[in-house]
Amino acid sequence: MAEHKNSDNGEFHPKGTWVILLIFVVTLILLWGSVYVILLSRGVTV
Repeated sequence: MAEHKNSDNGEFHPKGTWVILLIFVVTLILLWGSVYVILLSRGVTV
């Protein structure tokens, strides 16, 4: 019986996970950025 050689050696590499992770990180950055802008507009300093 002939062996089939895959470039990924039979492992499953999900690609959608990276898309969801990227969306999550971008959302976090945008939310923290909006909080930062609100604090600056109110004149709050640390």
